[in-house]
Amino acid sequence: MVYTPRSYLIPAAVALVALQVQQATGTSLFYDPFTSADTTDEISSKFPARGAKVADKDCAITVEVDPTLPDIATISTVTVTYSELLANSSTAPTESVSTKVGTLIYSVDTPATSADQDALQEKVEKKRRLEANTNKDIAKLEAYFGTSMEVNLAKLPTVGVHTPSPWPGPYWPTYQDGINVIWSPGEPSAAEKYATAFGLDATDFMDKVSKDNGIDSMSSHTVCSSDSDCSSLTDGSSCAIRTGKTSGYCIPTWYGICHAWTPAAMLEAEPNCAVTYNGVTFQPLDIKALLSDVYDGATVSTVFTGTRYNGGADSTDSYGRHSSDSYRDLNPAYFHIASANLLGKLNATFIADVTAGSEVWNQPVRGFKVYEQTNMTLSEAASTFYGLEEYPWNAAAKSIVYVKSRLSWIFETYTDGGLVSSGKVDSYTTGAYYTYILEMDDDGNIIGGEWVYDSDDDHPDFIWFPKAKPAADTVTSIGLSYADVSMLLEKSVACEGSSSGSTAAGSAQSSTSASTAALNTGSTAFSSQPGSASTGSTAASTTDSNNAATVAPVTEAPATEVPVATESTTNTGTAAPATTTATPSTNQWVPSSQGSGSGRGWLSFFHWW
Repeated sequence: MVYTPRSYLIPAAVALVALQVQQATGTSLFYDPFTSADTTDEISSKFPARGAKVADKDCAITVEVDPTLPDIATISTVTVTYSELLANSSTAPTESVSTKVGTLIYSVDTPATSADQDALQEKVEKKRRLEANTNKDIAKLEAYFGTSMEVNLAKLPTVGVHTPSPWPGPYWPTYQDGINVIWSPGEPSAAEKYATAFGLDATDFMDKVSKDNGIDSMSSHTVCSSDSDCSSLTDGSSCAIRTGKTSGYCIPTWYGICHAWTPAAMLEAEPNCAVTYNGVTFQPLDIKALLSDVYDGATVSTVFTGTRYNGGADSTDSYGRHSSDSYRDLNPAYFHIASANLLGKLNATFIADVTAGSEVWNQPVRGFKVYEQTNMTLSEAASTFYGLEEYPWNAAAKSIVYVKSRLSWIFETYTDGGLVSSGKVDSYTTGAYYTYILEMDDDGNIIGGEWVYDSDDDHPDFIWFPKAKPAADTVTSIGLSYADVSMLLEKSVACEGSSSGSTAAGSAQSSTSASTAALNTGSTAFSSQPGSASTGSTAASTTDSNNAATVAPVTEAPATEVPVATESTTNTGTAAPATTTATPSTNQWVPSSQGSGSGRGWLSFFHWW
């Protein structure tokens, strides 16, 4: 039986009925689902990568059905020799698959977690002539970079690391009121500092922050006065209350502006030293906060690939494969091609939603490494992974390669100082191993793939990256000026006026040249020039040239993953600036296991170099 070819548009949350599961696989790169909503070209409230819930229509996908897929019900089963290698096993094998089946073509030892693995040599290859590719997401990459993506497995790098590393920072959780949060006890928030230094009414500005992406932006949510009021919800909500208030709203703790921190961490140099302007001292983390909020409110053009799983009904078949097209995506073939090309060939990087479930956890990617490639015939792969006589997922495939790889990314922290220049970024780098099979044509080109083992449930949901920085004259709708923040950043990067950097920031003088160069040039793979549009007011605020900023090195402070709670003594009737009570949360860095998503706790060490 051969299915009738067709295309169909579905909202991201709609699941296919059981009879359509195998029909809608689309594992071939040429039949991969793609995001067809017109919301993917810039960061906005409708952007599919936004770190909060977005409407299903803004995540709509198109699925093109492969007309060559056989009816899986007609394929005979076979006796399984190694049941532990079946694709629906919950854990991947610890030893190479080639010890039992197939031919090993590439392998390196999986490192011990305590090993020193930092030495890595980058290899950047010259661009090739741009050629057409019928996979829409690969075509997006080729159009942006102006070069063809290599799809021949033997020619793809097996390791790649992006330099300089994106910098760690918080995702400025909504339930902590965004950049209104008091992350350093005894100090005002970044929002209050900005308003004070640049002549704005602090209360008004912080209220605008809260209404834009903080607690008050969730006023449509359930009203609460304690976490118990949110206990009936299944979305991981906590009761978030602004300082001076007696009630607030139930807000999922994963909501935040990770979609803004991550592009800023890629395109902007990392702040290194404290900067004093108009009598207000901005710590490096304050400047990270302001940069992140600028990127949330500015017009930042993007390249978005893959599809967002936005929740809804989902199930797994007897082979461990998910019924939802948007959950099953990213296709591992695209994941491998994109990771190896961008990180291994172009010294570019990207942002990944590293959980396949309905929560969005955007993380800036640092590296990619392959640990195993084992070649198999179609019949070997069919019997080994699925207990079938015939390979069922791609009629064009001529052979199969089993792959084990690792993606490494930067995770969130409130630790202050220059973490990249000091080398401490390794402590805020983690990642995950992925196992999958790649479908190959006769020439060794990758034409499709399938996740196997626990990677069926746990794999990146989508990947994206910013095209350029915001326009230089950007002033966001809340009155935050990119020019003002860029001035603070420039002073902080250069550590002007300080004799040395702090322990937290490493040696400021030794990193000044590199940091200044990074400020001027940005990432080697992305444009450092400001974009062509801005959000909110088109006129930048004027910087007073008589009030030159002075800088001082930051001092060493204990690394705190969650801001210390601050008790409010402000009465509701006073005009004092509203600040956030940032209650410590044990799950701040752990995506909660909601819907079909699986929770993950980040490990605080650089695991795979």
